[in-house]
Amino acid sequence: MLMALMDGESWPAGDLARQAEIQPATASYHLEQLVAGGLLMVIPQGRHRYYRLTSPAVAELLEHMAAVSGPAPVRSLRSSSQRDALRYGRTCYSHLAGRLGVVWCQSWVDGGQVKAVDQGFIVTERGQRTLRLVGIEVTSGTFIAQHAVDWTERVPHFAGPLAKTVTDRLLTVGWIERGTIPRSIHVTGPGQAGLVEFGIRIPDERSVD
Repeated sequence: MLMALMDGESWPAGDLARQAEIQPATASYHLEQLVAGGLLMVIPQGRHRYYRLTSPAVAELLEHMAAVSGPAPVRSLRSSSQRDALRYGRTCYSHLAGRLGVVWCQSWVDGGQVKAVDQGFIVTERGQRTLRLVGIEVTSGTFIAQHAVDWTERVPHFAGPLAKTVTDRLLTVGWIERGTIPRSIHVTGPGQAGLVEFGIRIPDERSVD
């Protein structure tokens, strides 16, 4: 349930129970404990109650925990398809993660759009020009992201407000789109050329193992 909520959205208890493949009563009990522990907040709307992570810091904590705990065992074709889709591309509290996220990070480091510093990455003049391609204006030296270790790829991806802004913009211009599996992200036809111009080497979905 916590991993599902890493999309940054608010979910009803019933949907979270189905995502975790547990009974609604079991989900409600665990959700109450997570709210009491400060990991989740509850948002009442009429007769409904919606749950979301309390902050991006909780998402970062979950990402780090998943990275060190190793992948969950695959017990069905459905869970295998979900794993592959999320490993290829997903949102992590509204910024791009998975193989797409780490390739974006590495492509920009190699291409000179960003420079690594102690706490993360800063945008260079080349990165400033690249961001203008999708209508984002920043100054050279802007802090783009913390070092966030991707839980499936075990290497850094971009995280933070600017990474979220870029992800939102890539969705808006239609270069990436949301898949049928919650949090999953795909590259669109226009995105095949657009992302390359944006400085991202697009990974092959067939290469996910």
